[in-house]
Amino acid sequence: MRNFEKKPSKIRNKSCKVCKDKFEVDPYKPFIGWCSVDCGYKYQQLLKSKKEKKELSTMREALKSHKDYIKLFQAVFNTFIRMRDKDLPCVSCGVYKCEEFHAGHMIPTTYQYHRFNEDNVHKQCSRCNTYLSGNITSYRIELIKRIGIERVEYLENTRHMMLEITIPQLKEKIIEYKLKTKQL
Repeated sequence: MRNFEKKPSKIRNKSCKVCKDKFEVDPYKPFIGWCSVDCGYKYQQLLKSKKEKKELSTMREALKSHKDYIKLFQAVFNTFIRMRDKDLPCVSCGVYKCEEFHAGHMIPTTYQYHRFNEDNVHKQCSRCNTYLSGNITSYRIELIKRIGIERVEYLENTRHMMLEITIPQLKEKIIEYKLKTKQL
């Protein structure tokens, strides 16, 4: 007759995954990662909370609306614009130093078609963007110098077109502009 009983492997020390104390591993249970019943319970609660957090984040992602993705993309896009134009002055007044710079739109965001057009958005000081309603006259003059009259007229002539962008396209654009920002 053969003896099917396993031989115990040599005894070794291991760190507890909860309290980080060293303990001797039971040779018959080498995969246990905690030193006591209390630590085992805490470890199971930790795994359960991680699983719940992951489920909660996937539920939140599923509940996001088109408007939420537009807001998220707008924030990522504006960060890219400020990084792109970091060495340039305010597009309206020419100021280099300011308390805060914005990503100012020549064609306002109420006209959705050019909301995310890089030709339409440039670094603008908070004074011009907020208190002077964009300082559009000076903005247009400087924009003609930067991108040319043809592109400015294109922006002005196509302002009433509709922007049709889906959630998957927004997700792709968010990733694209995050990568562009990192490259800057």
